[in-house]
Amino acid sequence: MIKVSAGKRFRQAMKEALADGTPLHVIGVADGSDALEAEKAGFKALYISGSQVAASRGWADIGRIELKHVVEHVQRILDSGTKLPVLVDIDTGFDDVAETIHALEKAGAAAVHIEDQQDLKACGHLPGKHVVSQEDATARIKRAVTAKKDPDFVVMARTDALAVEGMEKTLSRITSYAAAGADMIFAEAFPDAATYAQVKKAAQGKPVLANMTEFGKVALKTPQEIAKETGGNVDIVLNPLTVYRGQRQTAAKMYQEIYAKGTQRGMEPQMQKREDFQQLIDYPGQVAARAKQLGSKSQGVKKNEPPSCKS
Repeated sequence: MIKVSAGKRFRQAMKEALADGTPLHVIGVADGSDALEAEKAGFKALYISGSQVAASRGWADIGRIELKHVVEHVQRILDSGTKLPVLVDIDTGFDDVAETIHALEKAGAAAVHIEDQQDLKACGHLPGKHVVSQEDATARIKRAVTAKKDPDFVVMARTDALAVEGMEKTLSRITSYAAAGADMIFAEAFPDAATYAQVKKAAQGKPVLANMTEFGKVALKTPQEIAKETGGNVDIVLNPLTVYRGQRQTAAKMYQEIYAKGTQRGMEPQMQKREDFQQLIDYPGQVAARAKQLGSKSQGVKKNEPPSCKS
């Protein structure tokens, strides 16, 4: 059996979605359990946000994270056994763009996006962004494209220039990035759906991603709505932090309530049941595999009789 690379699976997922008349819907995940939940829900591709990686450490998304943090996060997602391809935010490429591409390919990522902001970066939907020159950003893309070993591994060029330089210069950047070999274009914070026709043209017809993030500069739309409103000029729709923001809000309320009441009693309906989580992760299957790995006789584990979980 020929093994299909992660990059190829990402491209196939996009093509299949477009064949059904809608952009590929990509969802952000925070860990391996999230990945399994997203796959169970029906998503065909996953996303790791640099902002979420930073937030998991209590950090602002201002360029503090390093390559090692992102690689660790990718491994945490893929250790779940999810079969879905993963798109990874690599900020400005970290210290060595080529090293970053090599590390992410080796870790099992399917795609990355690299942006044209300066290293002291800001969220794409916040004020105060600063971009490097078009020439420097194009050079980043060239280094990334040259470094990849799998031709199907996706190097996506993200531009944050619209709010800084305006439409004309941003379109010039997109054309330059596409010519440099970028496989796809991430057009950040384009509030007018009609402008994606210009983006697609500037991208020389290459796939374009639209970021539907909350509390930002764009009106939130479904992939079907975006397909209609952009005239089919968007190929991928991203929800980068939606579930994570929901988790944070729920966690904040639960911490406060438990502290105030001194107990979690009565909060059980807000929680995932143990048996539901065990089903999600295939607990019996994991136990059987672990017993086989360790040697079931020496561990005293009877066949087809997984130990109970007490915690």
